[in-house]
Amino acid sequence: MNMKTIIAVSSQNKRTVSSHAGACRNYYIYEIENNTVISKNLLELNKEETLKYTFHEDTSESPKNKLFAVNIILTGSIGPGATAKLAARNIKAYVIEEKDPDTAVNLIIKGELEAVIPTEHLGGCSCGSH
Repeated sequence: MNMKTIIAVSSQNKRTVSSHAGACRNYYIYEIENNTVISKNLLELNKEETLKYTFHEDTSESPKNKLFAVNIILTGSIGPGATAKLAARNIKAYVIEEKDPDTAVNLIIKGELEAVIPTEHLGGCSCGSH
């Protein structure tokens, strides 16, 4: 990660990496430059700013979302539909088991973070990607 990279980590409780990136309203935003964290800020979203709202309820031609400014999203869970929509915006979404946001970011910088790319959509979602 030699260039500037922005990583968002879902953290609903503002302490640990949380599941369900789409519904999450709190993300830690890390700016990485030359393999060093240069800033960490909390991004607090309202319901209309969540990925779930953007992908399922925003009917505009080109929906906007504050998370579209990041390069990578780390989360405990995300569905393949959201993963594909993020990928279309050059954003990589990774499902991780690490629970500490700082540790997760340091591991990804070192190239040591174990991530599981989502392979199936869990739950009774009516997102139409099934």
